[in-house]
Amino acid sequence: MRSDSSSPNLVSRGWRLLALAAFALALAACSTVRLGYNHADTYVLYSLNDYLDLSDEQQELARQRVSSLLTWHRSTQLRDYAAFIETARSRLEGPVSADDVLEFNSELNARLIALGDRLSPDFAQLALSLKPEQIDRLAKRFGDSASKARRELVRANPRENLDERVQKTAERAEYWFGALTRPQMDAVRASLASRPANDHWRLEERERRQRDLVTLLRRIQTERPSEAVAARWIRGYFAQIALPPEPERRAQIDAFRRGNAELIAQLVNRSTPEQRTALSRKLGGFAQDFVALAAQAPGSG
Repeated sequence: MRSDSSSPNLVSRGWRLLALAAFALALAACSTVRLGYNHADTYVLYSLNDYLDLSDEQQELARQRVSSLLTWHRSTQLRDYAAFIETARSRLEGPVSADDVLEFNSELNARLIALGDRLSPDFAQLALSLKPEQIDRLAKRFGDSASKARRELVRANPRENLDERVQKTAERAEYWFGALTRPQMDAVRASLASRPANDHWRLEERERRQRDLVTLLRRIQTERPSEAVAARWIRGYFAQIALPPEPERRAQIDAFRRGNAELIAQLVNRSTPEQRTALSRKLGGFAQDFVALAAQAPGSG
Protein backbone atom coordinates (compact mmCIF):
# COMPACT_ATOMS: atom_id res chain seq x y z
CA MET A 1 0.00 0.00 0.00
CA ARG A 2 2.99 2.34 -0.28
CA SER A 3 2.35 5.33 -2.52
CA ASP A 4 5.84 5.05 -4.00
CA SER A 5 6.09 1.57 -5.41
CA SER A 6 9.39 2.27 -7.12
CA SER A 7 11.35 2.63 -3.94
CA PRO A 8 12.55 -1.01 -3.74
CA ASN A 9 14.69 -0.40 -6.85
CA LEU A 10 16.48 2.68 -5.61
CA VAL A 11 19.93 1.21 -5.09
CA SER A 12 21.76 -2.02 -5.73
CA ARG A 13 20.03 -5.10 -4.40
CA GLY A 14 22.42 -5.81 -1.57
CA TRP A 15 22.75 -2.30 -0.18
CA ARG A 16 19.08 -1.60 -0.79
CA LEU A 17 18.25 -4.56 1.41
CA LEU A 18 20.77 -3.48 3.99
CA ALA A 19 19.22 -0.02 4.16
CA LEU A 20 15.60 -1.10 4.01
CA ALA A 21 15.67 -4.65 5.30
CA ALA A 22 13.55 -4.19 8.40
CA PHE A 23 10.80 -1.87 7.31
CA ALA A 24 10.45 -3.24 3.80
CA LEU A 25 9.54 -6.54 5.42
CA ALA A 26 6.12 -4.99 5.96
CA LEU A 27 5.47 -5.85 2.31
CA ALA A 28 5.83 -9.55 3.05
CA ALA A 29 3.31 -11.84 4.68
CA CYS A 30 2.84 -10.93 8.32
CA SER A 31 3.72 -14.42 9.49
CA THR A 32 7.15 -14.15 7.79
CA VAL A 33 8.24 -10.79 9.23
CA ARG A 34 10.09 -12.22 12.23
CA LEU A 35 11.66 -15.02 10.19
CA GLY A 36 12.75 -12.64 7.44
CA TYR A 37 14.16 -10.06 9.82
CA ASN A 38 16.10 -12.63 11.78
CA HIS A 39 17.72 -13.85 8.57
CA ALA A 40 18.23 -10.44 6.92
CA ASP A 41 21.97 -10.50 7.60
CA THR A 42 22.42 -13.76 5.71
CA TYR A 43 20.47 -12.53 2.70
CA VAL A 44 22.25 -9.17 2.59
CA LEU A 45 25.67 -10.79 2.76
CA TYR A 46 24.72 -13.26 0.05
CA SER A 47 23.49 -10.43 -2.20
CA LEU A 48 26.58 -8.30 -1.65
CA ASN A 49 28.85 -11.20 -2.50
CA ASP A 50 26.75 -12.07 -5.54
CA TYR A 51 27.03 -8.55 -6.95
CA LEU A 52 30.61 -7.77 -5.93
CA ASP A 53 32.42 -11.11 -5.45
CA LEU A 54 33.83 -10.04 -2.09
CA SER A 55 37.19 -11.19 -0.83
CA ASP A 56 37.43 -13.02 2.49
CA GLU A 57 38.47 -9.79 4.21
CA GLN A 58 35.60 -7.86 2.64
CA GLN A 59 33.11 -10.53 3.62
CA GLU A 60 34.28 -10.32 7.22
CA LEU A 61 34.04 -6.53 7.14
CA ALA A 62 30.53 -6.70 5.67
CA ARG A 63 29.50 -9.31 8.24
CA GLN A 64 30.65 -7.12 11.13
CA ARG A 65 29.00 -3.97 9.75
CA VAL A 66 25.71 -5.70 8.92
CA SER A 67 25.59 -7.25 12.39
CA SER A 68 26.23 -3.87 14.01
CA LEU A 69 23.60 -2.17 11.85
CA LEU A 70 20.92 -4.73 12.64
CA THR A 71 21.71 -4.60 16.36
CA TRP A 72 21.29 -0.82 16.30
CA HIS A 73 18.14 -1.13 14.24
CA ARG A 74 16.53 -3.74 16.45
CA SER A 75 17.26 -1.82 19.65
CA THR A 76 16.44 1.73 18.49
CA GLN A 77 14.03 1.66 15.55
CA LEU A 78 11.50 -1.16 15.74
CA ARG A 79 9.34 0.19 18.55
CA ASP A 80 9.04 3.45 16.64
CA TYR A 81 7.90 1.45 13.59
CA ALA A 82 5.24 -0.23 15.70
CA ALA A 83 3.99 3.13 16.99
CA PHE A 84 4.02 4.49 13.44
CA ILE A 85 1.86 1.61 12.26
CA GLU A 86 -0.56 2.01 15.15
CA THR A 87 -1.00 5.67 14.23
CA ALA A 88 -1.83 4.61 10.67
CA ARG A 89 -4.39 2.13 12.02
CA SER A 90 -6.13 4.84 14.00
CA ARG A 91 -6.62 6.89 10.85
CA LEU A 92 -8.66 4.10 9.29
CA GLU A 93 -11.57 4.96 11.53
CA GLY A 94 -12.61 7.85 9.26
CA PRO A 95 -12.24 9.00 5.65
CA VAL A 96 -8.73 8.95 4.20
CA SER A 97 -7.49 11.60 1.79
CA ALA A 98 -4.66 11.51 -0.73
CA ASP A 99 -2.84 14.01 1.47
CA ASP A 100 -3.10 11.54 4.37
CA VAL A 101 -1.47 8.86 2.20
CA LEU A 102 1.26 11.26 1.08
CA GLU A 103 1.93 12.21 4.70
CA PHE A 104 2.25 8.52 5.58
CA ASN A 105 4.65 8.08 2.66
CA SER A 106 6.69 11.08 3.79
CA GLU A 107 6.97 9.73 7.33
CA LEU A 108 7.99 6.35 5.98
CA ASN A 109 10.65 7.92 3.76
CA ALA A 110 12.01 9.83 6.76
CA ARG A 111 12.57 6.54 8.55
CA LEU A 112 14.25 5.04 5.51
CA ILE A 113 16.50 8.10 5.22
CA ALA A 114 17.49 7.60 8.85
CA LEU A 115 18.56 4.08 7.92
CA GLY A 116 20.53 5.44 4.98
CA ASP A 117 22.32 7.90 7.24
CA ARG A 118 23.22 5.12 9.66
CA LEU A 119 24.36 2.95 6.76
CA SER A 120 26.60 5.50 5.01
CA PRO A 121 29.78 5.10 7.15
CA ASP A 122 29.60 1.31 6.78
CA PHE A 123 29.00 1.62 3.06
CA ALA A 124 31.96 4.00 2.81
CA GLN A 125 34.26 1.55 4.55
CA LEU A 126 33.34 -1.24 2.16
CA ALA A 127 33.42 1.06 -0.89
CA LEU A 128 36.98 2.10 -0.10
CA SER A 129 38.02 -1.56 -0.16
CA LEU A 130 36.55 -2.35 -3.58
CA LYS A 131 38.75 -3.17 -6.57
CA PRO A 132 38.06 -1.86 -10.09
CA GLU A 133 37.07 -5.33 -11.29
CA GLN A 134 34.47 -5.60 -8.53
CA ILE A 135 32.86 -2.33 -9.59
CA ASP A 136 32.98 -3.55 -13.20
CA ARG A 137 31.14 -6.68 -12.10
CA LEU A 138 28.46 -4.59 -10.42
CA ALA A 139 28.07 -2.41 -13.53
CA LYS A 140 27.72 -5.49 -15.72
CA ARG A 141 25.07 -7.00 -13.44
CA PHE A 142 23.14 -3.75 -13.55
CA GLY A 143 23.44 -3.63 -17.33
CA ASP A 144 22.27 -7.20 -17.80
CA SER A 145 19.25 -6.58 -15.58
CA ALA A 146 18.35 -3.39 -17.46
CA SER A 147 18.65 -5.10 -20.85
CA LYS A 148 16.33 -7.88 -19.75
CA ALA A 149 13.78 -5.38 -18.43
CA ARG A 150 13.87 -3.38 -21.67
CA ARG A 151 13.35 -6.49 -23.78
CA GLU A 152 10.28 -7.33 -21.73
CA LEU A 153 8.91 -3.81 -22.21
CA VAL A 154 9.36 -4.00 -25.98
CA ARG A 155 7.35 -7.23 -26.11
CA ALA A 156 4.48 -5.80 -24.07
CA ASN A 157 1.23 -4.95 -25.90
CA PRO A 158 -0.19 -1.58 -24.65
CA ARG A 159 -3.71 -2.99 -24.17
CA GLU A 160 -2.41 -6.06 -22.39
CA ASN A 161 -0.10 -3.84 -20.40
CA LEU A 162 -3.05 -1.94 -18.91
CA ASP A 163 -4.82 -5.19 -18.06
CA GLU A 164 -1.64 -6.49 -16.48
CA ARG A 165 -1.18 -3.30 -14.47
CA VAL A 166 -4.75 -3.52 -13.23
CA GLN A 167 -4.27 -7.15 -12.24
CA LYS A 168 -1.00 -6.53 -10.41
CA THR A 169 -2.37 -3.49 -8.59
CA ALA A 170 -5.49 -5.41 -7.57
CA GLU A 171 -3.42 -8.31 -6.31
CA ARG A 172 -1.33 -6.00 -4.13
CA ALA A 173 -4.47 -4.35 -2.76
CA GLU A 174 -6.14 -7.70 -2.09
CA TYR A 175 -3.26 -8.70 0.14
CA TRP A 176 -4.41 -5.92 2.48
CA PHE A 177 -8.18 -5.89 1.92
CA GLY A 178 -9.16 -9.31 0.69
CA ALA A 179 -11.13 -9.60 -2.55
CA LEU A 180 -11.85 -6.18 -4.07
CA THR A 181 -15.41 -5.10 -4.78
CA ARG A 182 -16.56 -4.03 -8.22
CA PRO A 183 -16.40 -0.29 -7.32
CA GLN A 184 -12.83 -0.78 -6.10
CA MET A 185 -11.83 -2.62 -9.27
CA ASP A 186 -13.42 0.16 -11.32
CA ALA A 187 -11.40 2.69 -9.35
CA VAL A 188 -8.18 0.78 -10.05
CA ARG A 189 -8.83 0.62 -13.79
CA ALA A 190 -9.96 4.24 -14.05
CA SER A 191 -6.93 5.45 -12.13
CA LEU A 192 -4.42 3.50 -14.20
CA ALA A 193 -6.14 4.29 -17.50
CA SER A 194 -6.08 8.02 -16.75
CA ARG A 195 -2.34 8.04 -16.21
CA PRO A 196 0.32 7.17 -18.78
CA ALA A 197 2.07 3.88 -18.21
CA ASN A 198 5.22 4.71 -16.30
CA ASP A 199 7.16 1.51 -16.89
CA HIS A 200 9.68 3.22 -19.19
CA TRP A 201 10.12 6.14 -16.82
CA ARG A 202 10.58 3.87 -13.80
CA LEU A 203 13.14 1.81 -15.68
CA GLU A 204 15.02 4.95 -16.70
CA GLU A 205 14.99 6.14 -13.09
CA ARG A 206 16.36 2.82 -11.89
CA GLU A 207 19.09 2.83 -14.53
CA ARG A 208 20.03 6.40 -13.68
CA ARG A 209 20.34 5.55 -9.99
CA GLN A 210 22.40 2.49 -10.77
CA ARG A 211 24.71 4.48 -13.06
CA ASP A 212 25.07 7.13 -10.37
CA LEU A 213 25.98 4.46 -7.83
CA VAL A 214 28.62 2.93 -10.12
CA THR A 215 30.01 6.41 -10.85
CA LEU A 216 30.18 7.15 -7.13
CA LEU A 217 31.99 3.89 -6.39
CA ARG A 218 34.49 4.55 -9.19
CA ARG A 219 35.11 8.04 -7.80
CA ILE A 220 35.73 6.64 -4.32
CA GLN A 221 38.03 3.96 -5.70
CA THR A 222 40.00 6.48 -7.79
CA GLU A 223 40.23 9.47 -5.44
CA ARG A 224 40.63 7.47 -2.21
CA PRO A 225 38.97 10.00 0.12
CA SER A 226 38.83 9.58 3.87
CA GLU A 227 36.00 7.46 5.26
CA ALA A 228 34.29 10.61 6.51
CA VAL A 229 34.35 12.21 3.05
CA ALA A 230 33.24 9.00 1.33
CA ALA A 231 30.36 8.71 3.81
CA ARG A 232 29.33 12.29 3.02
CA TRP A 233 29.29 11.50 -0.70
CA ILE A 234 27.18 8.42 -0.05
CA ARG A 235 24.72 10.41 2.07
CA GLY A 236 24.44 12.81 -0.86
CA TYR A 237 23.64 9.91 -3.15
CA PHE A 238 20.87 8.69 -0.86
CA ALA A 239 19.54 12.23 -0.47
CA GLN A 240 19.24 12.62 -4.24
CA ILE A 241 17.29 9.39 -4.41
CA ALA A 242 14.75 10.81 -1.98
CA LEU A 243 14.72 14.24 -3.62
CA PRO A 244 16.31 14.43 -7.10
CA PRO A 245 18.00 17.79 -7.77
CA GLU A 246 16.44 18.19 -11.24
CA PRO A 247 13.03 19.94 -11.10
CA GLU A 248 11.63 17.84 -13.95
CA ARG A 249 12.49 14.58 -12.22
CA ARG A 250 11.02 15.82 -8.94
CA ALA A 251 7.82 16.81 -10.73
CA GLN A 252 7.51 13.35 -12.31
CA ILE A 253 8.03 11.61 -9.00
CA ASP A 254 5.54 13.89 -7.26
CA ALA A 255 2.93 13.22 -9.96
CA PHE A 256 3.48 9.48 -9.68
CA ARG A 257 3.13 9.53 -5.91
CA ARG A 258 0.06 11.77 -6.03
CA GLY A 259 -1.69 9.45 -8.51
CA ASN A 260 -1.00 6.41 -6.37
CA ALA A 261 -2.04 8.22 -3.20
CA GLU A 262 -5.37 9.21 -4.74
CA LEU A 263 -6.01 5.60 -5.73
CA ILE A 264 -5.12 4.26 -2.29
CA ALA A 265 -7.45 6.77 -0.66
CA GLN A 266 -10.27 5.67 -2.97
CA LEU A 267 -9.73 2.02 -2.15
CA VAL A 268 -9.76 2.69 1.58
CA ASN A 269 -12.82 4.93 1.42
CA ARG A 270 -14.72 2.41 -0.73
CA SER A 271 -13.81 -0.51 1.52
CA THR A 272 -16.43 -2.54 3.31
CA PRO A 273 -16.41 -2.84 7.12
CA GLU A 274 -14.97 -6.34 6.70
CA GLN A 275 -12.17 -5.02 4.50
CA ARG A 276 -11.28 -2.27 6.96
CA THR A 277 -11.17 -4.86 9.72
CA ALA A 278 -8.87 -7.03 7.61
CA LEU A 279 -6.60 -4.06 6.86
CA SER A 280 -6.47 -3.03 10.52
CA ARG A 281 -5.73 -6.61 11.60
CA LYS A 282 -2.93 -6.88 9.04
CA LEU A 283 -1.31 -3.66 10.22
CA GLY A 284 -1.75 -4.69 13.84
CA GLY A 285 0.08 -7.93 13.14
CA PHE A 286 3.05 -6.02 11.80
CA ALA A 287 3.11 -3.76 14.85
CA GLN A 288 3.09 -6.79 17.15
CA ASP A 289 5.92 -8.41 15.20
CA PHE A 290 8.06 -5.28 15.40
CA VAL A 291 7.52 -5.09 19.17
CA ALA A 292 8.42 -8.79 19.53
CA LEU A 293 11.57 -8.30 17.44
CA ALA A 294 12.58 -5.25 19.48
CA ALA A 295 12.21 -7.30 22.67
CA GLN A 296 14.96 -9.62 21.37
CA ALA A 297 17.50 -6.79 21.31
CA PRO A 298 20.47 -7.15 23.69
CA GLY A 299 19.75 -5.43 26.99
CA SER A 300 16.01 -5.06 26.37
CA GLY A 301 13.78 -5.67 29.35
